[in-house]
Amino acid sequence: MKLKSLASLVVAIVSLASCQKSLPDTLTYQIVSTRPHDGSAYTQGFQLLDGRLYESAGQYGESALRETNPTTGEVLRKRALAKTVFGEGLTILDKEMFVLTWKENTVYVFDPETFKPIRSHTYQGEGWGLTNDGKQLIMSDGSSDLKFINPKDFSVIKTLAVKDGNSSVKNLNELEMIDGQVFANIYMTDRIARISPETGQVTGWLDLKGLKHQLNPPGHAEVLNGIAYDKSTGNLLVTGKYWPQMFEIKISKK
Repeated sequence: MKLKSLASLVVAIVSLASCQKSLPDTLTYQIVSTRPHDGSAYTQGFQLLDGRLYESAGQYGESALRETNPTTGEVLRKRALAKTVFGEGLTILDKEMFVLTWKENTVYVFDPETFKPIRSHTYQGEGWGLTNDGKQLIMSDGSSDLKFINPKDFSVIKTLAVKDGNSSVKNLNELEMIDGQVFANIYMTDRIARISPETGQVTGWLDLKGLKHQLNPPGHAEVLNGIAYDKSTGNLLVTGKYWPQMFEIKISKK
């Protein structure tokens, strides 16, 4: 074999190995527990903080904030949003609860202890999912972009395109920051993408297709939506729109 051909072969092998190394992980799950959930909630935002479960629900005329018992599913507190807004993603940062609206271009900020309004900000485009990295808010709008946002004035600091390899990942919805990675429900699917907040690359896929079949009764359950990370156990609490149950799951790499 000629030296030039050998060098080309080595480059090809290294290139192939590099591609294989960058492929997203396939994540699997195990159901740890099944818990009641309010089947009348069109779940949008979902967050566990210090053992307390906060949830935002959508639909015009039904949108609300709530604190839910994470074990029994009992609604402990509830505040209805105006009938003219469609509630979306929720996150709590520095003792402030941020709640997006779908097409109303407004984020509302509440006191998580009392649900009393503090202020509001406007933004361009639609609001879908919301999480935070401890300093910035991270927002989805149904596209393949994540927006990093200043919580003080809701100005956009940067926009990050999310891709699986070279392919854009659209319909990013409910978000959760877990161990430095952004987990995102992909709307109208049973899949969750794990995303690097530095590069925008998908680093893992979690398929929760089997969960909807576990609902009893299924009622008028719609798509999977809602990821809450339990730091005390490392497990996730997940649910969906109009789901009568929520599931505690343990995830691992296949």
